[in-house]
Amino acid sequence: MKKLLWIGLGIGTFLNAQIISLTDEQKNDWQIKTQIAASSNSLPLGEFIAEVTTPPQNLHTLTLPFEAQVKKLYVASYENIKKGQLLAEVTGRDWIEIQQRFIADAIELKHHGHIAERKNRLCREEIIPKKECIDANAEHQADKIKVSASKALLRGYGATDQMIDDLFKKLKIAQSIQIRSDVDGKLLELNIQVGKSTLPSDALFIIQKEGALWLETQILAQKAMQLTEGQKVQLAFNNQTFESQLLLHSPIINPENQTQKVRFSLPTDRTFLSGLRNTATISIESKTLKVAKKSVINHGNKNIVFVQTAQGYAPMTVEIVGEESDFYYIQDSPKLQNPIVTTSTAILKSLMEGEDE
Repeated sequence: MKKLLWIGLGIGTFLNAQIISLTDEQKNDWQIKTQIAASSNSLPLGEFIAEVTTPPQNLHTLTLPFEAQVKKLYVASYENIKKGQLLAEVTGRDWIEIQQRFIADAIELKHHGHIAERKNRLCREEIIPKKECIDANAEHQADKIKVSASKALLRGYGATDQMIDDLFKKLKIAQSIQIRSDVDGKLLELNIQVGKSTLPSDALFIIQKEGALWLETQILAQKAMQLTEGQKVQLAFNNQTFESQLLLHSPIINPENQTQKVRFSLPTDRTFLSGLRNTATISIESKTLKVAKKSVINHGNKNIVFVQTAQGYAPMTVEIVGEESDFYYIQDSPKLQNPIVTTSTAILKSLMEGEDE
């Protein structure tokens, strides 16, 4: 039977203040190997399924305030769109009627304008009473207000100032109206077809404007507690690693799976597509030590490692704060700077628990 030496130390961090001392022969027989724990400045919180999303402020939706029929379509889905580019031509009964109303208001304005002009001239020559001039001017002013309101309604229907001026001068109804983009971007959704009718509630075109995207995911609430809004993090996503910032930390926990929604910024100098789903690894800045999982054993509901000292191998409790596939991240401590046992930890555990060979 090989003799085991137990040396007591007054160091509270060592489990039971005991050190296991082995002979060189025992070390060779049990093939005990050690390794210095690697220092790490980042702490991975884990891997989570994340999705690239577009911020609402970067989504531009084009609709019509009236029922319309699509006559011509000039773009297709996912095309790059320029501001002012012609997208489609549509027509509709409401569009025709609002022009008719404007023309009627314009004719009345012109008519009453001539009357007011003539009466004002007669009033200056004192041929007619001033009351008639006052009434004519008031009627003319009322017509101006009606025409101004009709212009605003036409603009709401999509008419340009040039179209309104032409309609006022020529009094000729345009059978169709052009839909043009008022932003640069990419056409994400095209929800109309030639010959089909649309409703006022329909989103005809959805254009993604240029700008930064988001990365959203659900992470365990216990992990989310280590994050604060505005915090800098490192993300590994879609075979790319980059710096990011936490934009949103949901105040609500999903009661079904105890997760919280978090949102991160994505760099504008990288290429990402909205809707992309992939695994994301989230890491925060934290000084830790990285040790092999096989170095850590459980004893009395505590995680321990065996640290090599001048007297032997000291069992020491550690706090696991993160993990990867083959490694644990543990809180740093000066006593963990010594070599840590990576093999035969089960044997050392048996010796620590008082078993003898």
